[in-house]
Amino acid sequence: MEIIVFLAEGFEEIEALTPVDYLRRVGISVKTASCGKSLEVTGSHGISVMADTLAENLLEPVLKGQITVGVIIPGGMPGANNVAECSAAMKILNNTINSKGLVAAICAAPVVTLAKTGFLQNKRFTCYPGMELQMEKWCGNDWQQLTKDAKYTGNRVEIDGHLVTAAGPGTAEEFAITLVDILVGKEATKKLISGSLLRN
Repeated sequence: MEIIVFLAEGFEEIEALTPVDYLRRVGISVKTASCGKSLEVTGSHGISVMADTLAENLLEPVLKGQITVGVIIPGGMPGANNVAECSAAMKILNNTINSKGLVAAICAAPVVTLAKTGFLQNKRFTCYPGMELQMEKWCGNDWQQLTKDAKYTGNRVEIDGHLVTAAGPGTAEEFAITLVDILVGKEATKKLISGSLLRN
């Protein structure tokens, strides 16, 4: 499985790069994918990152089933909205949802990017506090149907089926560790925590 981390101008750097780092430490294949036309993407705090590839380059292999993927969507503004406006990223996201692949989003991304796909229906989720009140702003007139029976828990990290959401920059480590646990299991997670001197 390939994990795709979408990077769009204005992404939250900690939320994007912490999962990339931790997942690669345990041997998971991760590709950072720029949602623009350039591999260089600048985060919301002025940190520029060179993505591995463009999101549009991954679209055909994903849609043809040549690679099985999970996706991670960082928060940050306008980063989360720029992912939502990237056609290739959203097609990959929807394909991943339909194939029941791992979908992970943090901070603003659960509301700004995920909610408009309808994926939050009947799901528990978390996000940056206060963003849960902005569904109408980001989903438009159909927001009530798109988010029907979605339950905001306010937890730091939330898991519901193949959806993982987290609250914000300070939860990025927990978010990443949760993804490691899901993808490679508890033994690898314990080794990562010990080897990296992480607090349990």
